[in-house]
Amino acid sequence: MRECYYLLKIYYSERELSQEDFCDIFCQSKGTVAKTLRKLEDKGYIERIINKDNRQKYILKLTKKGDELIPVLKREADHWHNAVGLAEVSEETMDVIRAVARKSYNLVNE
Repeated sequence: MRECYYLLKIYYSERELSQEDFCDIFCQSKGTVAKTLRKLEDKGYIERIINKDNRQKYILKLTKKGDELIPVLKREADHWHNAVGLAEVSEETMDVIRAVARKSYNLVNE
């Protein structure tokens, strides 16, 4: 499931995303994010491109294979959101849920 959300995040993002961004966005450790991104890269869904502004960072991009998977992932994500009731939650409430998740993650990792 995590892999699906990573691919969708790259697809929908209005900016270039790095591995560090995923740690912040999903409140996950660097190890967890790196492992998931490696799986996606090994499967041919994403590629890492060196950031021209900071050569120590990589920008994550969908490959053609990743782009082709997006319609299937959208349907599955919509189904899951509807099944658990998240489709009815306002964006404001989702922001609160995300903030609580981030704070919880930070407390656990202190």
